[in-house]
Amino acid sequence: MNTKLTMTLLTATLLSAAMITPVLAATHKSGEMTCEDFLALNDVVQPKVVYWSAGLNQEGNPMDAVIDVDATDQLVPVLVTECQKTPKVSFWDKIKEHF
Repeated sequence: MNTKLTMTLLTATLLSAAMITPVLAATHKSGEMTCEDFLALNDVVQPKVVYWSAGLNQEGNPMDAVIDVDATDQLVPVLVTECQKTPKVSFWDKIKEHF
């Protein structure tokens, strides 16, 4: 992948995360989102929540992170399937299992 495309994707990801973070912060404290909450989000927002979550450390604090967009996009359907099995489980716990 060329550098310009990589930077464009990284910028788009960070901007998406920056736009979704206030929404999540207004509705959920870090770690309080359940799988049920995640499943209630539409297909466009779900990957953004996973990108946002990937930028947090194990304690839920923001960190400098390089996000593998391809791997994260592949993780979304896995999380959807797992969350459908256990909707009352903490979404943060599910994320930590995979990162």
